Amino acid sequence: MKLYTAEEMSRADRNAQRLGIPGGVLMERAGVAMAKELAARYPPPRLQGRSVLVVAGGGNNGGDGFVIARELRRVGAGVAVVATKDEYSGDAEINLDVLRNLGVEVYSPEDLDGLLDDAALVVDALLGTGFSGEVREREAGLIRALNHSGATTVSVDLPSGVNGATGEVAGEAVRAELTLCAHAAKVGCVVSPGREYAGEVVVVEIGLPEEAEDFRPEVELAGRASLRGLVPRTAGASHKYSAGALMVVAGSRAMTGASVMVVGGAERAGCGIVFLAVPKSTAPALDLRLTETLVYGVAEDNRGHTTAGALEEILNVAERASAVVAGPGLGVGAGQRELIEGLLREVGVPLLLDADAITNLAGTQAISERSAPTVITPHAGELGRLLESGAKEVEAHRLHSARRAADKNGCTVLLKGADTLVADPGRQTSVNLTGSVALATGGTGDVLSGVIGALLSRGMEPREAARCGAWAHGRAAELWLRVTGWPPESLVATDLLPFIPKAMAELSA
Repeated sequence: MKLYTAEEMSRADRNAQRLGIPGGVLMERAGVAMAKELAARYPPPRLQGRSVLVVAGGGNNGGDGFVIARELRRVGAGVAVVATKDEYSGDAEINLDVLRNLGVEVYSPEDLDGLLDDAALVVDALLGTGFSGEVREREAGLIRALNHSGATTVSVDLPSGVNGATGEVAGEAVRAELTLCAHAAKVGCVVSPGREYAGEVVVVEIGLPEEAEDFRPEVELAGRASLRGLVPRTAGASHKYSAGALMVVAGSRAMTGASVMVVGGAERAGCGIVFLAVPKSTAPALDLRLTETLVYGVAEDNRGHTTAGALEEILNVAERASAVVAGPGLGVGAGQRELIEGLLREVGVPLLLDADAITNLAGTQAISERSAPTVITPHAGELGRLLESGAKEVEAHRLHSARRAADKNGCTVLLKGADTLVADPGRQTSVNLTGSVALATGGTGDVLSGVIGALLSRGMEPREAARCGAWAHGRAAELWLRVTGWPPESLVATDLLPFIPKAMAELSA
């Protein structure tokens, strides 16, 4: 599935027109394809005599709505239209005139409430993909009415009120059950918070030739097809070190499970050998539990947290590692901050920082001062602390926040969420959509750190390791749901471990 910003879609349209395909033809193709999809999903008998209501704004989005109305009427649906402008121009005007010639009733926005009472299906063609900012009060009132009606709502290209380039929502926005996108899914439909408004996203073809796409999109979807073959396979005369050696610095006296989950994720993702540094007081128990792992008990403070005094011990072991993961369950404090800063300064192999490692670095420049490859895997709260902006700001501007953090720190940023984002300075931002709400439970992020750490240890570059790791991690959750049939909320983080190899195999097939 392609992802386009509003500007990229406009550019493709303009290029098609320069090639000789009139804008009216593109509008016709889009509207006909969308109407065909709607007719298949909501055939007229299911509407039980109630109407389809198309709410059309100005410009091409409204024009698409007029074509949809005409085509649904042609297959037997009862159709009414609310037009928000008194006068239209260009292709939209032509298609509105056709509706009037066919006897389709065209109403003003003031009639919307009454029309919604009889509508079984509402087509939102109010605002186009070029919308940004906050909806004006007039349109905001219409959107509120749509959201409060009992009708099924389908949006054209993008739910009205959602920024098509970023997914940001500044005010009111339509909550759609389905969004139909012409030619390519719009970024705002898959990046939160816009993702939560778009419902199911379906792309319809409108016949744009490849020659119209003379650009590389800013955002890409990390799908199986694009990731397949990137994960290196162990072959030939291999040994445990050539298969990847990972150093893990994680866990504390109160959070031994973090270590277990990072190590488990790494081992199941194909890492040849894992070294684990934990507080001395926890090492014996973890050594018994993690039979395939080399466990090292290192210096700890009186809270049972690994402290800066352990840096030299950890670096000595890390000399044998091809990548390092640090942070999960580590704890927050001056000693832990000094430890993480020391790792950033002294470790020359790829380093992944997660959880407490990121929080400990808030207000510092330590990541940006490092020249070796670095990956950070924060959730919104952790990234908000690192950027000193807060979690709410990050959630409202996820794409911007991930890119800002990547540029500011000169590293790969994986921002966790239903729409996991991977940002890297100067490169396409990647969106991963595998996974489910089942992953909203403690410890799943630790497993993800282990998976990505294993891929880094096996020689993958940070961006590709993050993309493949996020896909496999989410896919493991999907496979668990399919095999067990259990409700999503029953998953615990260690449930993922047996399914990670299955997910990794799909990237190799």
